[in-house]
Amino acid sequence: MRISCRLAIILVIFTGHAWAKPKKADAKHPGTTMDSNDPVEKEKSDDGPFAPTGKTGPLKREEVKQEEAARAAALPPIKRRPRDPVGVFGNLLIGFGKAPQPGQAADTAVGKTTAATFMVGGHYDLSPDFTASARLPFTFGSARQTDGLYASSAALGALELMGEDRVGLSTFTQLPIDFGLGVPIAQGDYQTIDGNGGRQAYLNDVADAASGYRDPELFGPKRLPIIVGVGIDYQKLALDLHAATKFVAGVKVGGQISNDQTNAGLKLKSVSFRNVTSAGIAYQFLDKPALFGALDSWMVYNAVNPLEYTSPTGAVGPTRFQVVFEPRVGGRFGKVSPSLGYVFPVGGRLADAGASGLELHCDIAF
Repeated sequence: MRISCRLAIILVIFTGHAWAKPKKADAKHPGTTMDSNDPVEKEKSDDGPFAPTGKTGPLKREEVKQEEAARAAALPPIKRRPRDPVGVFGNLLIGFGKAPQPGQAADTAVGKTTAATFMVGGHYDLSPDFTASARLPFTFGSARQTDGLYASSAALGALELMGEDRVGLSTFTQLPIDFGLGVPIAQGDYQTIDGNGGRQAYLNDVADAASGYRDPELFGPKRLPIIVGVGIDYQKLALDLHAATKFVAGVKVGGQISNDQTNAGLKLKSVSFRNVTSAGIAYQFLDKPALFGALDSWMVYNAVNPLEYTSPTGAVGPTRFQVVFEPRVGGRFGKVSPSLGYVFPVGGRLADAGASGLELHCDIAF
């Protein structure tokens, strides 16, 4: 009986353990049947000064690109400097040296001359792309004669009437096309160098030489100038680049030379012809006040001079090419733009004659 009681007690104990209800696992920690009290699992990041904020990585880079694009769209587009639709100008050219003359001993005919050429003009924009302009020179000076004395004289130049049509090639580049006529009122007569007409003709030649043969349409006595030209002009911010070429024909409308001059090999041409090809650069190196520096240059080819000389011995005449430079400095003060330049030839007949010019220019816009 003792054995049976002990066996019954053992069976009851094991049966109770087998039917006991199992304990549920912690839902927060799957795979374990015990709660964890480890403090590391309950730590959170603090919002300190070095905590990452906003977008990072690729999202941040994309956000920066979008912000830069928005700022660029808000800025005004870069364009050429706006033109002044109406403007006038005054120009003073002080010339030195001699004016080359045709003939075997022309350099002894007239001595060194100091001359001052005043020129006034203006422009008016009939449309954003088309401009009408005009200019008129007047020269007076004193030339040394063969007897050593100085003779003063004054001479009016030709009135030039021009039109310019500008073709836009890009935001910063334009193609100006120029054409015009001159009113043949330039004074002078090549018939005699000693008379007033001869002195006026030579004075206009001096003004032409001092300007570096740049504007033959202004200084041809008794000539009807016809001008055509084309160029290219680039402007962006402080930089200005330009180049152009023009062809000037001077049709004779009066005047003659003496038989002695004809017998000496001189001939007054019915049509003169000259080509001027130019290039230049300007840069505004200071904003306030707006100051700039520039360098202009041009090459001249005198295909047919108004008065030509033919050597009876067949000697080769002087070169018909001429290269000229003009460095300039200037500024823009509101609507007034003054500048100062010095015209000097490199080689050629002008350099041999010692011709040069100091140029003062002023534009006034409206």
